[in-house]
Amino acid sequence: MPSSMQAQGQFPTNITYAAPITITQGGTYTGNFRSTDSNTPCIRIQTTQPVTITGCTLVGAGDLIDAKNGGSTLVITNNKGYGTQQSVDNRRHGRFLEVNSGRSVRVENNYFEHTSGIAAYQWGGDGSASQTLTVRFNQAKNIDGRYRNGGGQYVQFCGLNQVRNVGNIEIAWNQVVNEPNNSLVEDNINFYNSGGVQQSPARVHDNYVQGAYPYPANGNTFTGTGMTTDGDGSSPTTTAAFIEAYNNQFISTCNAAMNIAAGHDIYYHDNRMVTSALMPNGTPLNATYAATAVFNAYQQPGNVFYNNRTVNNTIGFVKNGYNVPFANRHDLSSGACATCTGTNHLPNPITLQTEQNELTLWQQKLQQNGITLGSGGTNSGGTTTPAPAPTPTPAPTPAPAPIDPTNAVFVRAINVNGEAATIDGKSWEAGSAATGFQTNGTPFANQGVTLNPATDAARAAMIRSSVYSNALSANVSVSNGTYLVYAYVWEDNNAATFSVTLEGQTVQSNHNSGAAGSWSRLGPFTANVTDGTITLTTSGGDANLSGIEIWRAGTTAANQAPTVSLAAASTAVTVNSALALTATAADADGSVAKVEFFNGATKLGEDTSAPYQLSWTPTAAGTVALTARATDNAGAATTSAAVSVTVNAANTAPAPTFSGPANSTFFRAVNINGPALTLDGRSWEASSGAANVQITGMAFSNTASVLNPTADATRAGMITSAVGGSTVGATISNVTNGTYSVYAYIWEDNAPETTSIVVEGQTVQSNYNTGAAGNWSRLGPFTANVTDGNITLVTSGGHPNLSGIEIWKSNTATQNQAPTVSLAAASTAVTVNSALALTATAADADGSVAKVEFFNGATKLGEDTSAPYQLSWTPTASGTVSLAAKATDNAGATTTSAAVSVTVNAAATATFYRAINLNGSATTLDGNAWQGSNAANYTTNGTTFANQGVTLNPATTTARAQMIRSSVYGRNLTVTMTSVPNGSYDVYAYVWEDNAAQTVSITVNGQPALSNYNTGTAGSWKKIGPYAVTVTNGTIQLVGSGGDLNLSGVEVWSKGSTAFQSLNPFQPAPATMAAVLNPASGDASAAAVLRPALVATLAPASRQRVAPRLS
Repeated sequence: MPSSMQAQGQFPTNITYAAPITITQGGTYTGNFRSTDSNTPCIRIQTTQPVTITGCTLVGAGDLIDAKNGGSTLVITNNKGYGTQQSVDNRRHGRFLEVNSGRSVRVENNYFEHTSGIAAYQWGGDGSASQTLTVRFNQAKNIDGRYRNGGGQYVQFCGLNQVRNVGNIEIAWNQVVNEPNNSLVEDNINFYNSGGVQQSPARVHDNYVQGAYPYPANGNTFTGTGMTTDGDGSSPTTTAAFIEAYNNQFISTCNAAMNIAAGHDIYYHDNRMVTSALMPNGTPLNATYAATAVFNAYQQPGNVFYNNRTVNNTIGFVKNGYNVPFANRHDLSSGACATCTGTNHLPNPITLQTEQNELTLWQQKLQQNGITLGSGGTNSGGTTTPAPAPTPTPAPTPAPAPIDPTNAVFVRAINVNGEAATIDGKSWEAGSAATGFQTNGTPFANQGVTLNPATDAARAAMIRSSVYSNALSANVSVSNGTYLVYAYVWEDNNAATFSVTLEGQTVQSNHNSGAAGSWSRLGPFTANVTDGTITLTTSGGDANLSGIEIWRAGTTAANQAPTVSLAAASTAVTVNSALALTATAADADGSVAKVEFFNGATKLGEDTSAPYQLSWTPTAAGTVALTARATDNAGAATTSAAVSVTVNAANTAPAPTFSGPANSTFFRAVNINGPALTLDGRSWEASSGAANVQITGMAFSNTASVLNPTADATRAGMITSAVGGSTVGATISNVTNGTYSVYAYIWEDNAPETTSIVVEGQTVQSNYNTGAAGNWSRLGPFTANVTDGNITLVTSGGHPNLSGIEIWKSNTATQNQAPTVSLAAASTAVTVNSALALTATAADADGSVAKVEFFNGATKLGEDTSAPYQLSWTPTASGTVSLAAKATDNAGATTTSAAVSVTVNAAATATFYRAINLNGSATTLDGNAWQGSNAANYTTNGTTFANQGVTLNPATTTARAQMIRSSVYGRNLTVTMTSVPNGSYDVYAYVWEDNAAQTVSITVNGQPALSNYNTGTAGSWKKIGPYAVTVTNGTIQLVGSGGDLNLSGVEVWSKGSTAFQSLNPFQPAPATMAAVLNPASGDASAAAVLRPALVATLAPASRQRVAPRLS
C-alpha cells in the first residue's frame, strides 16, 4: 500500500512562493503561489472582467484556481499545479480549476498532478467561438479524490455539470495518466446533463487517458471509466446531448472505457479502448467490466434517451470469465450495446505490451501533428519521456485568394456548419441562423486536419466545419434571377467520388475529394432561379459541404440600402425593468447582415438574425430616443425613425429585515458558504471553521444575481453564496436538548426547482417552488424538538440552493405527551431454543418514537429504534413468561404496553449431527468438530470470499470469528446437505455482514425460517435458529432470497440418535447456548480478536453490480 506521503504532488522546492491572492479586476497575472489551508485557494477570482493566468506555479492543499464567483472570462495557460496534503480530514484534493456560470474559458498547455481536475458548473456564455469552453494540450497526472484520513470522493479530469446547449465545446489533445494506488478518479471525462447543440456538438477528440482504478487498486468493484455521458435530466433540453467523441485512446480504465449512460444524439466513433486487466507490475486488476455500453441508466423515456451510438471503434478489453467476442474478453457490454457497430476487435492476447503500444501510437501522433503538451511545452513532471521531434516538413503552398466573378454582385454566403464570419472581405452568415437555408447533411467538424492547399484562418475554420451525406441537399432562399454559385467541399478522411447537381442540372461529375485535408471551391455554376430557391444536391460517395457562396449574374447595379423600423413594447418603463425592442428589417437585393439598437449615440446591442430583437434594461430615469440601424450584406446601412420612451424612477421597496419567533431567544446562525457577518443586529458565523457544523452540498456563488425581493448588501452577499445539489443541508451538533425554531434561506440562481424541507426527520415544507433566477425566501420557522443534541435540516427533491440557517431557542416549555405502545407475539406457545417474533406498534402525538424496548418481566430482551418495531426472541428455558414493550419518545417520556403471556415448552433432546465451515478448514467450536468446505455430501452455489480485517459485533472467540469472516455469498444462495437420515432436526446458520446492510429471507426445506432480516452494519453477525425440519428425502436445504446473503456456517442437531460420524456428543447448557446465540458485546469470556491496522480505503461498495454503470 502506498504511503500517505504519495498522495500529493511533487512540487518544486527551489522557488519562492507568495501567499494566496484574490483577483478583483481583469488583467494578466503570473507568479508562484502556495496555500497550506484546504479552505483557501491559491488564486481566487472575484471579477467578471477577463482574466489571464499564465506562467504560474501553484501549490495548494485545496483548490488551486477558484472561479466560482460566476460569469468568468478566463484564459488559463502554461501553468503548473500541484495538490498537496490536505489540512483537514474528509476533504478531497482541490480542483486545478473550478468555474461556475463561466462565459468564456480556455484551459491550454497546463500541467497538474494530485488535483481533482477541472470542473465547470452551468454556463453563462452563448456558445459562440468566443463564449465557450476549450480544454486542450494539457497534461495531468494522478487525478486524486482521496481524503488524507482514508476514503475519498470520485472526481474527474474534466467534469461538466449542467453546461447545457453550448456550442463549440472542445476537449482535445490532453494526456491524463493515473497510477494505481496513487490516484482516485471516477470518469476521467464526464458530461453530466451537459453537451453541445445540433449545429455544433461538443467535440472530445484526440485525448490519451490511462488509468481509472479503485482504491486500493486490487479492489473487486469500481464505477470509473474513461468517458461517460451521465445525468438525471428528464427532458431533451436538460439531459446530456449532442456530443461527438472520436480519435481518443482509453487505456486500463477498469469498469469501462466509454459509456453512454444518459442523453441523446451522442456519437462515439474511431476510438481505441485497450485494457489488459493487469497493473503495471503484472498483478491482476479485478475491477474491469466492459469496454463500452449504451444503456438508459436513469430509465428516461424515448424522447430523452435516443439516437446514441458507438461505431467503428478498435477494442481489446479483458474481463476474465467473459467471452465477448473472445475468451476472457468483454469488448461490448452484454445486453447493453445494441447500437455498437463496426467494431475492430483486437486479437488475443491483450497484454501490458498491448497497452504500451498504445502509448507509442500516441507519442507518434503528437509528433506528426506538431503538438507539445503541458506547461511551456516542456512536459514537466510527465510520466514518459517525449519522443524526439520529427524533422520539419515544408508547409503546404498557400492557395491563391479566390477571384470574384466578373459582371456579378455578391448576394450572400452561408457557413454551413459554423458561425458568422468575414471571408475575402464579405460577410458570411452562420448556417444555424441563416434565413431561408436548409440542409439534410449531418454536421461535424475536425479542426485538427492540416488543409492542402493552406489558406487563411477564417476560411480554414469554415472549411473544417461542415455537413456530410452521400445524398446531400442544400436549399438557399433568393429572389428570382440568374446567379453564380460556388460550393466549398473538402475531405477529412479517405477520398470519395461524388457529383454535384444545381437546380436539377449536373454541374460537376465524379469529383474526387482527394486525400485528407484536400479542399476545393467548386464553381462558379449558373443557376436560373424561378421559384425563389437555389437547390444544390450531391450523389455518389460521402460529400463534405462547408460553404455556399452566391453572386447575382449579369448586373453591376448599385446596392440598395436595407429598410428598417423599430417598435418598443411600451412607451413607458421603470428603471431596472426590461423593455423589449423589435426591429423589422429587409434588403431587396441581398440580405440583412445585422441590426444594431441605439439610445441616442450609445449602442445598446445588436442582433444578426430575424426576428431582430433586444431586451434593454434602463438604469436611469428620463426620456430616451431609441433607434435601430440595419446593415446589409454589402455594407449599406439605414437608421430607423426614433421611438421615444419615458423611463420612470423605480418605486424602491425597503429591503426586508427579520426578527425571530415570539417567546424565543436567538441561538446561532451560519453563513453556509461565506464569511462571518452581522444580519438584523445578530452575529452570523462562517461555516468554514465553525464548531459543531457540518454542511452538505457543492459550494458556489453568483454575486451577479439580481435578487427578488431586494436585500441589503450584507444579506445579498450571504444569499448569493450557497451550496447546491440534489441533497443540501446542515447539521448543528452539541445543541442542548429542548425546543427550537429553525429558518432556512433558499435562493434560486437558475431555473425553478421543486423541493421539500426536512427538519429532524420530519417534512416541514412540501413541494416548495424556488421560483425564477434571483428569487429567495427565508423559510420557517420550523419546530425542532431536540433530544439527541443535534439539529439537522436537509432538502429532498430538485436541486435547491441553501444559503443560510438561523436557529432560535424557545423560552416556553410545553408539556410533552407520552407515546402509545402495544405488543403482539407471533404465537402464544413456543418451544425452548425456537425463535418467537415480537412486534410492537408505537406512536407519539407530539414528537417521534426514539426506541422500543422488549422485556421478559424485568429482563430486557432487546430494542428497535425504527418502525416496524420488531424483535426475534429465542427462549432458553421452559415455563410461562410475561412479555411487554416499552416505548420512549424524543423527549424521554415512556409508556409500557399491556403484558402478553407466552408458554415456553421444553425442547426435545437433541444431539450434534454435523456442522460445515462453508469457506474454511475443519475447526472445533463449542466442543463440536466442524468439517471444512471440502466436506462430502453437501453443495452450495455461493461465491466464496473472506475479510478477516472486519471487527465483529458482538465480539466472539478467535475460532468462531475466523469461521464467520470466511463465507459464501449470493442473491439466491443455496446450501444443500445430502445423505441425511430421515428424521427430525434443528438447523442453525451463521450470517454476517462485511459491507452495507442487506435485507434477506431464508427458507429451510421450503418452509419460511427468516423473513426480511436486516443484516446490520459491517461486522454484525448472528447465529440464527434453531429451525425445526423433518427430513423425508435425505436432504436439508437452506435457500436465501432478497439482497446479498453472507453465510459462514451451518450447524445441524438431530432430535433422534443419528450421528453423522463418531464424535463426542456435546449438548450445550442453556446458558452457554444463549451466549452463543446472543453474545454480549465486550464479553470478558470471549477471546480477544486482534484487528489488523487499518489502511486508507473507500467507504464499502456493494459486492455485486446489477448494471455496468450505476453512478
